[in-house]
Amino acid sequence: MPVIALTSRLLYLALLSVPGAAFAADALSLEEAKAAFRLAIDAEIHKHASKPSPSLLVATMLESMKIAAVQGCQPVDEVQTTCILKIEGSIGDDYTALRFRRDGTQWRVVEEKDIDAPQPTLARAQDLVRGHLSDLASQEQDPKTAAQYKEFATSLTVTALESCRLERDSDAVECHADLDTPSQGKGSKPLRFRLQGTNWSLLPD
Repeated sequence: MPVIALTSRLLYLALLSVPGAAFAADALSLEEAKAAFRLAIDAEIHKHASKPSPSLLVATMLESMKIAAVQGCQPVDEVQTTCILKIEGSIGDDYTALRFRRDGTQWRVVEEKDIDAPQPTLARAQDLVRGHLSDLASQEQDPKTAAQYKEFATSLTVTALESCRLERDSDAVECHADLDTPSQGKGSKPLRFRLQGTNWSLLPD
């Protein structure tokens, strides 16, 4: 196998075995999120009940929905934050992203469609990838392979994170990442991240 193809494959495989990272405290407490969500659900139920022919099934489904966990939150500005939440309901459990706005001492759900999932900054994503490659270099027994990991760990650049989406059946955010290294040039691959509290980690495929 050509050296370029081998090293590219090496980098790809390295990014598949990323360990977890330390977790930080939640930015929005579970009780605060539950209270804001309850206000939003009650408003939606009231809106639905005012229709000419309200559906009992829809009302029951809305009533059953509740926040089971606040996975993590990322500030949008001084008064807004976007959180990844685990939602339980009569039709099953899944993860979703909601935006909250502080209104005095209370949080309220921002009613917007298609809330973008939180994502790490390019600098944070790059630090996570480089840190993982550095760890692999220290664990590698083969000197040549270890040297390649070290090179990637010091030179790899994450130039873009695009099309980030929250996996509904997990708490992972998958992004299309554009990568660049002096020795291998440009490439791309999907990377999966987890937001726990306010801290990002890189996940294995």
